[in-house]
Amino acid sequence: MRRSVIWLSLVILIAVLIVGSAPWWVSWAGIPREVKVFPGTEFSLEIRSPFRLYDAQGGDVTGSKGRFSFVTDQLGTAKYQVSLFGWIPITEMVVDVVPLIRVFPGGQSIGVLVTSDGLIVNQIAAVVDLDGAEHFPARDAGIQPGDVIVSIQGNDVRRPEQVSELVNRLAHTNEILEVVIRRSNRTFSRKIQPIRSERTDVFGNISIGYLLGVYLEDPAAGVGTLSFYDPVSGRYGALGHTIVDSLGRAIKITGGSIVEASIDSVRYGLKGAPGEKLGFFHGEQDVLGTIDANSGFGIFGKLSRIPTHPFFKEPLPVAFAHQVQIGPAEIYTVLSGNRIEKFQVEIIRVSTQTRPSDKGIVVQISDSRLLQETGGIIQGMSGSPIIQNGMLVGAVTHVFVNDPTKGYGSFAEWMIYEAGLPTDLPANNEFRRKVFFCM
Repeated sequence: MRRSVIWLSLVILIAVLIVGSAPWWVSWAGIPREVKVFPGTEFSLEIRSPFRLYDAQGGDVTGSKGRFSFVTDQLGTAKYQVSLFGWIPITEMVVDVVPLIRVFPGGQSIGVLVTSDGLIVNQIAAVVDLDGAEHFPARDAGIQPGDVIVSIQGNDVRRPEQVSELVNRLAHTNEILEVVIRRSNRTFSRKIQPIRSERTDVFGNISIGYLLGVYLEDPAAGVGTLSFYDPVSGRYGALGHTIVDSLGRAIKITGGSIVEASIDSVRYGLKGAPGEKLGFFHGEQDVLGTIDANSGFGIFGKLSRIPTHPFFKEPLPVAFAHQVQIGPAEIYTVLSGNRIEKFQVEIIRVSTQTRPSDKGIVVQISDSRLLQETGGIIQGMSGSPIIQNGMLVGAVTHVFVNDPTKGYGSFAEWMIYEAGLPTDLPANNEFRRKVFFCM
C-alpha cells in the first residue's frame, strides 16, 4: 500500500513538472503565443509531438503530418488551443489578421540635429586667470563629469554656444552663478564662480571671457541613414538604435530635426576599429522633418517633404518578424554624395521575437564592392533598410567590432510600431558626439 502511494505521488509530481514546464517546451518547439499575418498570406507551422492544436470549436487542426496551415482574406483574430498529448490544455496561440502595411524604404543619408534636455559635462578643466593663477571653478562647485547642466541663473541651456553667451553676459553683474544640474535622476543647484580668462580660437584670435572650467558635449549633430517613410502620414523612422551620450546613456530629447546630408568620404573599417561615413550638412535650410522620439529602435518623427527614391516607385510591404528568413537580402545606403546604392548581404541569423526587442537580425556583407570600399558595416550606415523577398524586413543597427563584415539589425515590424504606424498613436519616446566645447 505504501509503495502504491509513493508511485502515485511520483506520477503526480512528474505530471505537475511536465505541465508546469510545458509553456517553455511550447516556445522551444517554435509555437508562438501570438502571430500576425496579412490577408491572403499563408501562415504554416510545424506542430511537433507531443503537442496538438485545436480550433475554437474543439477540432483538431494539427494536420495529418503535423503541419498546421492558416490563410484567410478576412481581418480579425483566430484563437487556437495548444494541448499536450491531445488532452492537457497548455497555452493559447492567437493569429491576428491585420491590414497590409506599406512604406517606402529609405537609404538617404541624413544629418540629425537634436534638442536635448540640458548639456552633459564630459570633463572638468582648469582655468587660468589673467594673472596666471590656476582655478577649478566647476570642481570647487561640486560639479562632476557625467552631470547634466540644466540651467544657469534660471536660463535653460540646450547648446554649448548658448552656455558661453549666458556666462559672459551674466558674469558682468553676478560674481556667483547658480547652476542647476541633474545627476542620477536627481536635480539640485550649485554655486559657481566664473573665472575671467584669455582664450585663443582656432583661427588664432585672442579674446577675454569668462569660463566655468567644463568641457560640454554637443549631442546636436551626427550622420545616419533614413530607414523608411510613409508617404501618406509622413511618419518616418531612422538609425535603428537610440542616440546616446559619451557614457552610453540615452539622450532625453525635447525636439530636433533631420536634414539632408552628403557623404564626402569613407573611413575604412578594420577589426577592432569600425569605419565611418564622413559627411556634412548645412543645417536648417535643408530640413527634411522633425524628431519627436528617441527610442531603442531609432529616432522617429514627421517629414516636412516626401523624398523620392531611385529604386522604388511604389511603397513596399513591411514584413512581420516571423517572415524574415535566413538567406540573401540587400541593403540601401549612400557611400558618396547623396546617391543611394543597393548592396548584397546575407541574413545569417534570425532571432525568435514575439515582442519588441533590438538586435533581432544578424547580417553579413556579401557585396564585394561594399567590402572593398568600407570593409563592411561602418558608422553612419545605421538605419540602412534591409530588403528581402520584396519586403522591408529591418534596418542595420550595429557593427560587430571584431568582425566589421557582420552586424545587427532590428526588425522593421518593431520600428513601424515605434513610428506610430499603422495607427495614429504617437511614437514611443548611437550616435556619439565626438566634439566637446570648453566653457
